[in-house]
Amino acid sequence: MRLTARMLLVAALALPVLPAGAGEVVVTQMSVEEMKASGALVVDIRTPEEWAETGVIEGAKLVTFTDAESFLATVGPDLADGRDLVLVCRSGRRSGAAAEALQSLIPNRIVSQDGGMNVLIGEGYQAVPPG
Repeated sequence: MRLTARMLLVAALALPVLPAGAGEVVVTQMSVEEMKASGALVVDIRTPEEWAETGVIEGAKLVTFTDAESFLATVGPDLADGRDLVLVCRSGRRSGAAAEALQSLIPNRIVSQDGGMNVLIGEGYQAVPPG
């Protein structure tokens, strides 16, 4: 039997192999307070240059999203408890695409922050320097 990268990743994360569409994707605008109160894992998927340019959400995990497998290798252990995953990018486009790429790989609810950091900063959120 030939093992695929997905099968190895799922085994490494101790998650069952799930059919496509297993995770729920929600596109919404949440305040930073709502993100923190939800207990979700908040991940800023922008690049280090973007983090330095505008700052980040305090307490967010900073992981540039390049592909689902490497992303899950980094954040998968933090999702083992079943909590929601909130993805934040600059405008919401990358977080939406990342959510769709992850949807069939994890059972967790995935929230794509509609409008991204642009909306949060536009509403007055004071981002902190990455670090």
